[in-house]
Amino acid sequence: MSSVGAVRGPAFLTRSLVFTPSHIHHRAGKTSRQDPALAYRIFLDLHRNIRRSLDPYKTHARAMHSSPRTAASATRATSPSAIPHISLHIAASSSGKGRKYRPELSTFDYQSNSANGLGLQRGSTLEEKRSNRPDSGQDAYFVTQVGQDSNTTAFAIADGVGGWTDRGIDPADFSHGLCSHMAETALSWPEDERLTPQQLLEVGYKKTISDPSIQAGGTTACVAVTQPDGQMRIANLGDSGFLLLRLGTVHQYSNPQTHAFNTPYQLSLTPPEMIAQALIFGGMPLNDKPDRADLADYTLRHGDVLILATDGVWDNLNSQDILSIVSNTMRTTGAWLRSPGQGYTVSPVLFELVDRSLATQKHKLPGSLQSILAAAIVGEAKTASMNSKRDGPFAKEMQKHHPFDPWHGGKVDDIAVLVVIPVDESKSQKSGKIRAKL
Repeated sequence: MSSVGAVRGPAFLTRSLVFTPSHIHHRAGKTSRQDPALAYRIFLDLHRNIRRSLDPYKTHARAMHSSPRTAASATRATSPSAIPHISLHIAASSSGKGRKYRPELSTFDYQSNSANGLGLQRGSTLEEKRSNRPDSGQDAYFVTQVGQDSNTTAFAIADGVGGWTDRGIDPADFSHGLCSHMAETALSWPEDERLTPQQLLEVGYKKTISDPSIQAGGTTACVAVTQPDGQMRIANLGDSGFLLLRLGTVHQYSNPQTHAFNTPYQLSLTPPEMIAQALIFGGMPLNDKPDRADLADYTLRHGDVLILATDGVWDNLNSQDILSIVSNTMRTTGAWLRSPGQGYTVSPVLFELVDRSLATQKHKLPGSLQSILAAAIVGEAKTASMNSKRDGPFAKEMQKHHPFDPWHGGKVDDIAVLVVIPVDESKSQKSGKIRAKL
């Protein structure tokens, strides 16, 4: 999450600072244009397979918005029965600001039977933890099971507030620390108590601000917990967010929370001396608590595609851009089938495509379906961010709020994506039996 002038500064925000960015014309990037399917095609041409890893921390638009809580609750109450025996197949991909995107080194499959998961920081010192992080810059993520239940999954994405760099603070320490503490909390959660994303965010935040290695910082967060029957509760604080796609349509979407343009809700830790300065000179640091997160309940269905991403994606791609990337990839790989007059249906081979070994050996893909989708979205967002002639969602909002000092092109930033594909295990087993008989 990069800063635009003082707009994303972590402390002492006044109206003048919020609405008068100081270096709006400082741009980075080059001109390029890419259709939404190109990132996927390039990814398919890679000769090296995506590295499968339980832990990347070891060495080696936004035009659409979510329904209010009341509407979400009503949707849940009237929705069809939850799918039993749901399994989640998850991949993460990321690219740090100003660095070349290498999907084969920055994309990871999550193994649901792992006791460690993705996102746990490794190392005894802060420097060791920093050196072992994935190439995601100030963005962070985690995926892990809840307690000893491999069928209950928690996952999240976070975006460190870049304005803290003006105070000599690395925002990545706070965002990565929050995700690591949430992952540890989920793994140690007692079996007899149901975990909610707001609880996870609350406990993770308390551990983060009590962590002696983290002096200050701020972050947004989008946190989800899913049950074995496909029920999902998701909490979103700030302008990271999610998009739920179902058979070629946008089914649900998150609403960014902002105090003002380009000033998202954020968890933060402010040193006492900064607070004292604020009391003297006026203005107070932004510090939104976990209970301010928007909450929603949804049912994940067989063949859905759920995307969690930071604003490095949402500032450069809108919902329809992402739908186009995902739909093209799902059709090309055979995960979604399309018939005249009937629209999309879920392919009987979906369970093979989300299995990395079957996807690479039987279907000749460079990785699992979820990892291909994650890399395609990151690749397209990266390309759009460096295109000075393609106005993305951020540029259009800038032109609306600052018509006399407009922004054109993409917005260079850190990018991180989680892609989740739910699979109904009973349908997978049935499909396997049918093929065996044939």
